[in-house]
Amino acid sequence: MLTYRRTLRPVPAAFWIAGLLCWVLGPTAVPAQPATVHGFVADETGRPLAGASAVLMDAATGQQRYGTATGLDGTFRLERVRPGAYRLAVTFVGYAAHEEPVEVAGGATLEVRVRLVATAIPQPEVVVTETRARPGLTPITYSNLTARDLEVQPAMKDLPVHLATLPSITYYSENGNGIGYSYLRMRGFDQRRLAVAINGVPQNDPEEHNVFWINFFDIEGSVEDIQVQRGAASAFYGPTAIGGAINIVAMPYRPYPYAEVELGYGTFDTQQYSVEANTGLLADRFIVYGRFSRLRSDGYRDWSWTRFTRFFAGVRYLTENATWTLQAYGGPQRDGLAFSGIPKAANKEALPDGSGGVIDRRYNASAFSGDVEDFHQPHVELHHEWRLAPDWRLSQVAFWIRGIGYFDFDGSFRSANYLRLPDGFVPEDQRDLPLFIVKPEASVFFRAFLDQWQLGWMPRLTHAHAGGETTFGAEARLHRSLRWGRIQEATGLPAHLVGPENDVRVYSFRGEKAIVSAFVSHRFRPHARLAVQADAQLTYRHYRIYDEAFFGNRFKKPYVFFNPRLGVTFNPERPFSAYASVALAGREPRMKSLYDGEEAGAGFTPRFERRPDGSLDVDRPFVKPEHLVDVEAGVAVRRPRYRLAANLFFMDFRDEIVPSGGLDQFGVPRTGNAEHTRHVGLEVEAALRLAPGLDLTGNATLSRNRFVAFTEYVVQEDGTTAGRDRSGNPIAGFPEQTANLGLRYQRHGLTASVHARFAGKQYVDNTGGRLPDGTRSPERVVDPYTLVDASFRYAFPEGSPFRGLALAFDVNNVFDGKVLLFGNEGFGTPQFFPAATRHVFAGLTYTLR
Repeated sequence: MLTYRRTLRPVPAAFWIAGLLCWVLGPTAVPAQPATVHGFVADETGRPLAGASAVLMDAATGQQRYGTATGLDGTFRLERVRPGAYRLAVTFVGYAAHEEPVEVAGGATLEVRVRLVATAIPQPEVVVTETRARPGLTPITYSNLTARDLEVQPAMKDLPVHLATLPSITYYSENGNGIGYSYLRMRGFDQRRLAVAINGVPQNDPEEHNVFWINFFDIEGSVEDIQVQRGAASAFYGPTAIGGAINIVAMPYRPYPYAEVELGYGTFDTQQYSVEANTGLLADRFIVYGRFSRLRSDGYRDWSWTRFTRFFAGVRYLTENATWTLQAYGGPQRDGLAFSGIPKAANKEALPDGSGGVIDRRYNASAFSGDVEDFHQPHVELHHEWRLAPDWRLSQVAFWIRGIGYFDFDGSFRSANYLRLPDGFVPEDQRDLPLFIVKPEASVFFRAFLDQWQLGWMPRLTHAHAGGETTFGAEARLHRSLRWGRIQEATGLPAHLVGPENDVRVYSFRGEKAIVSAFVSHRFRPHARLAVQADAQLTYRHYRIYDEAFFGNRFKKPYVFFNPRLGVTFNPERPFSAYASVALAGREPRMKSLYDGEEAGAGFTPRFERRPDGSLDVDRPFVKPEHLVDVEAGVAVRRPRYRLAANLFFMDFRDEIVPSGGLDQFGVPRTGNAEHTRHVGLEVEAALRLAPGLDLTGNATLSRNRFVAFTEYVVQEDGTTAGRDRSGNPIAGFPEQTANLGLRYQRHGLTASVHARFAGKQYVDNTGGRLPDGTRSPERVVDPYTLVDASFRYAFPEGSPFRGLALAFDVNNVFDGKVLLFGNEGFGTPQFFPAATRHVFAGLTYTLR
């Protein structure tokens, strides 16, 4: 009898980072005789299903080992399979996934027959991850977007455009056509209030909390699954989720080999070129994957072009009890900045700009100065999954992120004092006025430079026990940044102050964010019809400003939060289930709310109260942490041909951080605290199979978002500041009605889909659409809108001479509507961001298996 022997070097969990220098040894054994698995996949009537995915997963670790797709006759064949215990997973679009345990004997051929049941419930690819909510079991509000969902949505779009097909999510694009700087809002909360992670690695900027989707444009080509969790404390670790959490899994390693080429072209000279390859399982141990892309577009608005080069590369190493994955992704980008919007009236007709030109809906003020960004943010991740014992699992990730680049923009709005121009250059009493007023013949092209890096380690230990599961986790992250600005180009200014050769800086300072967290999650079943889950996170984090030139400001501000959550699920993992949860969450303000070092030359100082001796009292910041009580409850019915889910939410805030007047130099709203606010709403999500291959999906949200108690301080025309009572007003940026409706036909290689998205009225500020005298102003409102997109895909069948070829055609904004997606208070007047009028994109994909 042949035997198999394996040796492993021990990897102490407490010294896991040292494991970067170690490796798990491969097997040294007499090889066992390989086996074959032969199968047949059909629908409920016995009709063969061509193109179904068949994957063998290791029974102990859940890792994919072998995989293929069925042919025209519905059969598949897996050869050279190592004997052992596996789970066979079979999936096909429009059918419920099938899993069953199988035992493969050496030298034998195992025959399996699988019948899939048609369903309207979208079925994800086989995604093995511990951060996922489980249907009908985890007591949170969530929705999934799978890789197959992304495949049939319009191509060459930022992820926020795709995510906006899910409940309570809206987006807007600075460029207009969804390529470049795009922003997402969930339940009306902006990206700073959401916890976004890729493979468990937080993507929120540690200092500014924002998420820059542009930095990983095209990652959807490597995505397996996206889960969107709505509500507070939904992230197991990382940034505290206030509005919700978005967990993206980009682990594109398949046990079968393939290569793929994509080409695409569309309106606005939009182009895509990408190549992707996967080796399949090599020597029963390794899988290597790579993707390289070149993407470009001129954008819808003036000077809103983008030029991206993207890569994603990784290697996965498997043993009987562990998996290591080392991967990196990123790529340099250049783009024309379009951070300012347009007047509302320009959406319908062109307006004179006062200099002989016009302002229309494609207008971009940055076009005149040629504002541009050049940035690169590579990510490197090392993931380790280890089954320590049948009921104990250790998973951990170490990561490094580096972001370096600059923004070049018109700086003529700066003053002589800010630019550090010599005495006498302008009259002394005009040194704080914009340069374009006091020296209109001069010009300034300013460079804002950023160099930042982040290191992190996140371990997680899970114990499966009778009736439940307990998980312990930790997080350790360190982020540091260097920011400086200088006059890059100029006319009419002293030459020794201009250009990289002189490198005379206007500001320069360093920042730091350190984060240490621990959490525990415990789920148990006191009864067959009841599951209880309790989570708790304790987190410490601090900001630090140091090494500031010219002004010498320095401080360290620590925060400590305890964020618990308790949830109950009734009838868990059954066709009908219900849940309820309550969570407490606290969140610190972003760094700029404490100190905007880039604006120090304009008179900005650290926003803390002062002690009698003039020193900063860091215990008394002007902008305080926000605190939330979130109550959620929902029900769901899951049947093969339909799915229906509905939930209520009640979110009660103290000191919610809200837009409170004015923008920074990049068009980002400055924020402050509202004493008491409340968000309540109803979310509904449904799917229905109308006929074989024909599915109807939809979701809708009704909400009410109000200030309960809030006094906003505004600058009046005479320069004085006055308090305005906003109690009872709607909160800016929160549409109170949203909806999506989609119809998809998918059969015989053809996929055709139509999708409509709707958003109700939004306010650009906290006045509730009113002028100071109380009259209503349509200029302070984003009108309700509906956008309709259509997509068509055709994949040639297995027996065709064009096998492996797929064609795609997308029509965006089918009815050519002039839609405004978002608005804010603007630079002295409300500004709005338009959606592109009708535009198309055609693509061709060739896959070799």
